[in-house]
Amino acid sequence: MTPAPANAHLARARDGIREALAQWDAADLPKVQKSCQLLAAAADDLRLFESAVRSGDIPPTSELCATLLAVKQEVMQAVRIVDACVAFHRGLAARTGGAPPVYNAGGHIAEETAGVESEVHA
Repeated sequence: MTPAPANAHLARARDGIREALAQWDAADLPKVQKSCQLLAAAADDLRLFESAVRSGDIPPTSELCATLLAVKQEVMQAVRIVDACVAFHRGLAARTGGAPPVYNAGGHIAEETAGVESEVHA
């Protein structure tokens, strides 16, 4: 792979990360899933870019290595956030039988017992 396509992969990965975090809404499961897809695509682009660096198609300068590590850290952090949100939504859906939760004026899930409510909001 020549440097131009490899650098395009890096640029696309960074754009995907930015887009995933910009449209992020933890309360909106479809947006969480879209963020997950964007981050998975960014990770794929990073793998292709890293392969080009490892094969010697792109010289590994210290600036390039620092940039690559920073981007990887951004992806890992964003993926952890997305995974936590998806797990929360799945658990909530299982608890409510797939129905969206209804919150009362105090911000608590309506019709939950006091003992269970603390588990949901912990």
